[in-house]
Amino acid sequence: MLEELGEAMSHPVRILKWALLGIVLFVCSCSSNAPGNRGTLLKAVDAADETATIQTLRTIVSAQTQAKVIRGSYADFPGLVDGGFLDARFSKATPTTGGYRFSMSSTAAEFSINASPMDSAGGRHFYTDSNDETIHVNPTAGASRSDPTL
Repeated sequence: MLEELGEAMSHPVRILKWALLGIVLFVCSCSSNAPGNRGTLLKAVDAADETATIQTLRTIVSAQTQAKVIRGSYADFPGLVDGGFLDARFSKATPTTGGYRFSMSSTAAEFSINASPMDSAGGRHFYTDSNDETIHVNPTAGASRSDPTL
């Protein structure tokens, strides 16, 4: 069988077809990653990062709700970690996870959270707060309460 394949591949026309196919595949893969045209794989990664970020926002809101009930006040990220409401990934004032940077403003009575992609070309911006815990989204800039909801 290998001999037959070797004979088939040695034919000049078949070699030319395989060479052309290789060139076409190479050009297509390069053009899909050209600036301004994000490839399919990158879009899939962005979508996965967004899904994880939305779940992370919900987890943070849940942690804030627990903190408010147990301690009587909301907390910042280090406070939520110290209280055992979030894991050590959130021990910094502006933690990063899943390709997103999280920032939070909190007082004893309220909080707001922003999640922005670390790569400016890689995803939407999200916002939620203690008023209604709805997630707002902005495709191009930092999200706020006035942006549309998911």
